[in-house]
Order: sequence, then structure tokens, then C-alpha cells
Amino acid sequence: MKKSIIIIAIIAIILIIFIGIQMIFKDANKNINIDMQKLTDELINAQIFEDDLSSIDRESIIKKYSFNSEKIKNISSSVGTGATAEEILIIELVDKKDVKDVKELKEIIEKKIEERKADFQDYLPKEVSKLENYNLECKGNYIILCISNNYDKAKEVINKHINS
Repeated sequence: MKKSIIIIAIIAIILIIFIGIQMIFKDANKNINIDMQKLTDELINAQIFEDDLSSIDRESIIKKYSFNSEKIKNISSSVGTGATAEEILIIELVDKKDVKDVKELKEIIEKKIEERKADFQDYLPKEVSKLENYNLECKGNYIILCISNNYDKAKEVINKHINS
């Protein structure tokens, strides 16, 4: 009797864990559609940048980060004048199911941020804190980077778009 209760309890725990894992992965791969221009506009209008950001074309941003363009469906980027480290980068990947692509692009972005930190350390040291406290979110087939003065406000704006 005691063994059967333990077995039933173990089975129940395993089922609960399995269901929880399924719910997590279901949410992670949820089909989301982000209006990239609207998100960019809302970030810019949130008053979290000290610089005026300008839009950068697809080819320039792919070259800047050395991205594999075949993996990118759509890309939007706005950067400051160079007097700040401020930037918005939103990438929509071709295949949201390929977790390797998300991981690869995220690592490329993080490596570029580390390079920029080293560059700004001597050039404009006050900008380094922005490069240490940036937003980098991955949701579905989107990667969102925001380097700004206000991590929390940027996170709030981004979350509004990825959780809607």
C-alpha cells in the first residue's frame, strides 16, 4: 500500500513537471508578430535617449554585425550620431524554430557590444554604463536590442510589444 502511494506521487510529480515544461516551450515558441516600426517609434518617444537616433539600412547593419543575411527576414535599426552608444536593433528571423539561429545572432550582438565597450572606454567612458546595462530580448523569431539611458523604461516598452 505504501509503495503504491509513493509510485502514484512520483507519477503525479513527473506529470506536473512535464506539463510545466510543455507550457514553457509553448510560450517560448508562440507565434508573435511585432510591429517593428511601432516598437522603434515608441522606444524613441519614451525619452530614454539623449542622442537623436537615425534609421540605418539593412545592408549596413548586417555588415556592422557580420550577420548571415539568409537567416534574417526583416531588420530595423536606429543609431545615434556616434557621440553616444545608443542604439535600437530589431531582428525578425526567417525560422523561429531554429534556436541555434537565435543563439548565434544573440552571441554576435553580445560580442559587438563588448567590442564597443572597449572602444568607448577610451573615447567616451560615460557611455560604457549604457553598454553594460542594455536590453537584449529574444521572443519567438525576434531579437530586440536597446541601448539607452533607461534600462527599466526600455524593458517596459519592449515587454508591452512582446507580451501582447
